[in-house]
Amino acid sequence: MAIENNPKKDNDKGTNLAKVLWYYNLLYDTTSLQQKIVCPFHEDANPSMLVNLDEGNWHCFGCNESGNAQRFVQLMEKRYNNLDDLRSYKKYRSILKSDKCSDIHIGAAQRLAQPSKKEQYDEAYMYYHGLRTVDWLVDQEDEVQQAKEYMLRRGFNPKTLNLIKAKVTYNWSYGLIFPMMDNGKFKGWVSRTMHKQIEEKRKYLYNAGFSRATTLVGNYGSKDYVFIVEGFMDRLKFVQYGVHNVVAILGWKMSPQQIQKLKDAGVKYLISALDNDTCGQKGTKYLQTLPGFKVIRWKYLKGIKDPGEMDQERFRKMFDKTMAEYSSLKKTKGATKNGRFNRQYQK
Repeated sequence: MAIENNPKKDNDKGTNLAKVLWYYNLLYDTTSLQQKIVCPFHEDANPSMLVNLDEGNWHCFGCNESGNAQRFVQLMEKRYNNLDDLRSYKKYRSILKSDKCSDIHIGAAQRLAQPSKKEQYDEAYMYYHGLRTVDWLVDQEDEVQQAKEYMLRRGFNPKTLNLIKAKVTYNWSYGLIFPMMDNGKFKGWVSRTMHKQIEEKRKYLYNAGFSRATTLVGNYGSKDYVFIVEGFMDRLKFVQYGVHNVVAILGWKMSPQQIQKLKDAGVKYLISALDNDTCGQKGTKYLQTLPGFKVIRWKYLKGIKDPGEMDQERFRKMFDKTMAEYSSLKKTKGATKNGRFNRQYQK
């Protein structure tokens, strides 16, 4: 959060707009005076709303809405809470005085330079942790219920959402948000759309500055093997079925930095549950070229494309078959080390 120490230099219009956007959890970077965000007033897949904190106004190139801070609150409260203009104005005044926004000030001479990595991280951290904690088992708010119903349709239960500390946002286009944890360390966040028409263009939004190449989303190092999946939801399905030493590489090919993290953690066996398609197969073949690892392919059953499609019964069948190969491979390796001949490695 950018804080101007001299209030006399505050840009009131810009500060008011920043407070409003921060309040609605739509802004997580106040170090740049001009930026684009996802518009909450239409089905926005890519950030199409230009925010100008220098002049204190905004314009969406998707739905053509525009205005200042007060106009933003008016549209938000009418759309989401059905408030009339008078009540939305009262809401606007309360936002400007709220504790959540009290430290936000935009200086008239604030720099336009790109924020540093640390600033981007700090903004992402405050944005996610500034959202209210959700108890997915009991909370009844409309946003929570809609997100819960969506995740239930995807095969995920409320207990799992509590476990990974999922939250909801005011962003209609990307209403679900998850923390990106790398062995327990917060690395950023990712938002997921719940709308098919937006999903066709973009499923996920990551915070500014988040590095997929240097992040392994999940837990590793507690065992000598780790399950590798492509996406966050793939990992979530493993977690729901009780497997926690699984990492999402957020793509089909591991980066050198991700590989080094596993080596440093003492992982010896890579169990590739990358998608059962062309890219996933390419990713598995790439893993097999890496020195220092033994690679086992997840035993996909016929008709299952990725971990997200697994129900518990089929997951257990695939898990048992996969772990049987892992156990066999470990025994074989032990026998070879002890000097006993094994045909499997004769060639």
